Amino acid sequence: MSRKNRLLQRIEYAAYRFVAARVAKMSDEAAAKWGTRLGNATRLVARRRHRVAVANVRAALPERAAEAESIIRECWRHFGREALAYLRVKDLPLAEVAARCQYVDEDILQNGLANGRGVIFISAHLGGWEVAGLTIMAHVPRVSTVARPFDNELLERDLGASRARTGVEIVDRRRAARTLLKTLSQNGVVVLLPDQAVLPREGVLVPFLGRPAWTTDAPAKMAARLGSTIVFGFCIPDKPGQYRLEFEEPIRVDQLSDSERDPVALTRRINDVISRRIATHPELWLWMHDRWKGAAAAMRSDVLNAE
Repeated sequence: MSRKNRLLQRIEYAAYRFVAARVAKMSDEAAAKWGTRLGNATRLVARRRHRVAVANVRAALPERAAEAESIIRECWRHFGREALAYLRVKDLPLAEVAARCQYVDEDILQNGLANGRGVIFISAHLGGWEVAGLTIMAHVPRVSTVARPFDNELLERDLGASRARTGVEIVDRRRAARTLLKTLSQNGVVVLLPDQAVLPREGVLVPFLGRPAWTTDAPAKMAARLGSTIVFGFCIPDKPGQYRLEFEEPIRVDQLSDSERDPVALTRRINDVISRRIATHPELWLWMHDRWKGAAAAMRSDVLNAE
């Protein structure tokens, strides 16, 4: 990833430090109010992203097309609140972060670890996913995850230091496979958010919210190789500063047939779970990126080849 010029990086970092210092002194309620305002302001500035998001809702949830504009307006407000909420918790002791997040059906995670082959924890860019990651680290001793580097080196160092404090192993996605497999082989937890678009060479074309989308098949391949349990969890905001991490019924990959362990079939199944959760809380998901990019061209190519 190319870096921004140094002056712009310094300006962004100064703004970030200014906001972080102010937010740290606020109550949760005040941070939520200012986060709502931040989301509203961002929507006005990022108009192209807003249009992309509205179009995505209308295409993926046609039954709610009339609500698309209001869903995305609330989505911007939600992410404004979550941005400030993360600034408030990122440097707290993990026990304090965990106290803010109620676990729902935590035995699903613990039963997955009891299997002894590691757990692939699947979530999405939905709700308070950063808080979810921190709380998992408070409950499990060995955690690895994949992160894309920031294009601002100053922010990268600052947030990287906060993440390192938790003990989680952050892996660059381009060199992740060996480290993640090692974590699973030691019965650790690998945290992945596979709900964003990837290049065709990096994934498979399977439905996501009912539409073909290029999706990484790395979670499916790792789970099939080691027999790891796939556990789903989604962090839903309850009120300012409080969340609940809801676990979904797991996929016991070691109990699947060969056809069910096929990476395409398993990736499709993972997408189905994520899609159902997004459809339940569409205002909490990151609609602003082009999740389905490249899929239409691939479908046209398949049709032409078939002819």
